[in-house]
Amino acid sequence: MFGGTCANFILITRRYDEMVDAYDQDISPSAHARLDHAFHLAICEASHNPVLVHTLSSLTDLLLSSVFASVNNLYHRQPQKSKIDRHHARLFNAVTGKLPEQARKAASEHIRSVRDSLKEIEQEELRLVRSTLRLEGWE
Repeated sequence: MFGGTCANFILITRRYDEMVDAYDQDISPSAHARLDHAFHLAICEASHNPVLVHTLSSLTDLLLSSVFASVNNLYHRQPQKSKIDRHHARLFNAVTGKLPEQARKAASEHIRSVRDSLKEIEQEELRLVRSTLRLEGWE
């Protein structure tokens, strides 16, 4: 999975540290999203899989908007934020520890968890809209 040169692992570590350091700073959700995306991109590039790298590069705008949605909707919710932090740490440790199966599992769990959290928020918002409409006599 990782043809891992030392430079790859240094870059992944740098991107991870930048992302973690930003947690305690008062920066915009878009800045957090860029740091999050940069971390994932560094891992992707370290794979030396040209198809994966090309696919991710061509989807940068779409992925950035998806990461922004996650950051914007989840980072201010402490339970979700803590879960994302744990996922990133597991992914970082598996990749830099050259443990491809654990990295795959960590990445899959991270994607599944963020997707489920965003779906849950969307359903909460729909319930709120329906409740508001009922209260105002629209239903």
